[in-house]
Amino acid sequence: MKFRLSDNSDASWETFGKTNPYYGVLSADKFRRGNINDETLKEFFQSGEIHVDQTLELVRSHFPNALGRAAALDFGCGVGRLVLPLATRFQHVVGIDISDAYIAEAVSNCARAGTTNVEFFKTLDALQPRRGTFDFAHSYITFIHIDFERGRKIIEDIVRLLRPGGVAALHIMFRRDIGSARRVLNRLRTTFLPLNWIANVLGGRPAFEPLMQANVYSLDALLSALHPLGVRSSHVEVSHNAGNWHAYLFVQKD
Repeated sequence: MKFRLSDNSDASWETFGKTNPYYGVLSADKFRRGNINDETLKEFFQSGEIHVDQTLELVRSHFPNALGRAAALDFGCGVGRLVLPLATRFQHVVGIDISDAYIAEAVSNCARAGTTNVEFFKTLDALQPRRGTFDFAHSYITFIHIDFERGRKIIEDIVRLLRPGGVAALHIMFRRDIGSARRVLNRLRTTFLPLNWIANVLGGRPAFEPLMQANVYSLDALLSALHPLGVRSSHVEVSHNAGNWHAYLFVQKD
């Protein structure tokens, strides 16, 4: 294993894809490589079905008659937990993930399920010729691991891919109720990884398990950036867990 002294989020997720792909998506110990079995895999993928059903119901509720069924995008698709249910509800689905290992696992899961209307890419660049053609774009628990400036640009590109009337559902964290000392320590863990190794040991995790960054986004700045791209309508579902405030942001392109 090659050690780095500062965190590279893309490299960390490639490591998760190779060593603990399902745990990297849903960070419960039952989904670690040594624990996962047929029963937990079934639970894992069933959670994706439930999530997609609930998300599309929210879209239908807040943006009536907006949702076409031709093309959908899942950014940060991981092993395909959400790509698979999307593929039964849209004619064509694209999964994006920075990790080759995650894409390989997602391809394998699609083949096992007999799903043939999905394709995968590492970045959004390959989709630029398809700007303005996607009915639905989605990302869940991904942008929390990407710093705001980079994530904002990616979200802008996702909105550009939407057709007029298309909807994006984007999950972000917008606030953390932690003290200044904890905030500094979290920052230091990204810039000096030995601190993360110590935190892993104290938390009962493998010492060299990669860091999962937790980045805060500005809702004001994000919506301001999307307005020039045609976003006039939005809806936010707010949740709170252990001091972390999350927003499931739904935006429609005029």
